[in-house]
Amino acid sequence: MKEIWAGLRDAPLWVLGGSALSALVAWLVAPLNAIVPATYRPYLPIASIVFLIFAGARALHAVTAAVGHRRARHRRMAQQRLRRLYRPMLGLFTEQHLASSEAILSPRLKHRIANAWRLLQTRRGLGRKTRAAWRALGDREVSASAEMEFGSTFPLAKIKGILSGALEFADADLMSLVRRADRSHYEDQPQDSEVTGAEYALMTHIFTEHHRLTSLAER
Repeated sequence: MKEIWAGLRDAPLWVLGGSALSALVAWLVAPLNAIVPATYRPYLPIASIVFLIFAGARALHAVTAAVGHRRARHRRMAQQRLRRLYRPMLGLFTEQHLASSEAILSPRLKHRIANAWRLLQTRRGLGRKTRAAWRALGDREVSASAEMEFGSTFPLAKIKGILSGALEFADADLMSLVRRADRSHYEDQPQDSEVTGAEYALMTHIFTEHHRLTSLAER
C-alpha cells in the first residue's frame, strides 16, 4: 500500500490527470462502465476522486514552484541591478547635494478646466481635442527647478560611466533618461550649477528605482 501511495505522489501531472479523466469517463459513461468488470466498478468513484486530488495537488505544487522560481529570478536581477547600477549612482548624490523647488501652475480645478477649454478651441480633430482636454483636467502643471549646491555640477558623466560598465542590467527607462539628460546639455545649455529638467527627471528615477529594487531584493 505504501508503494502505491508513493507512486501516486511521485507520478507526473499528465499521468495523474489522464488517470483521473479515464476513471471519470469509465464511471459516468454507461457503455464504458459496462466494459469494466463488475468487481472493479464500485471503486471507480473512489479512484476518480483520489486521482483528482493528487492531480490537483501536483498542479498546485507546479504553480507554486514556478512562482517561487520567478520571484527568485527577479530578486537576483534586482540585487544585480542594485549592486551594479543604482547603489553607485545613488552614492554620487551623497557627495554632491541637489536643491530643488516646485511650482504648481494649475493648482485648482477651475485652472485645469480653463486649460482643457483652451485645448478644445485650439486643437484640430475631435479625437485629439478630447484626449488633450481629458489629460489637461488631471494635469496640475507642476514645474520643477533644481541646482547643485556648493558650486558642484550634476554628475552626469559619472552616471554615464557607471551605466557603460553595466549595460546588461540597464532598463529602458534609465537608458532613455540618460540620453535625454545628455541631449539637454546641448539644447538647454545649463549654466554652472544649474540642473536641467531632464537631469532632474533622471535623478528622481534613480532614487525611486533604488527604493523599489531594495524592497524587491530584500523579500
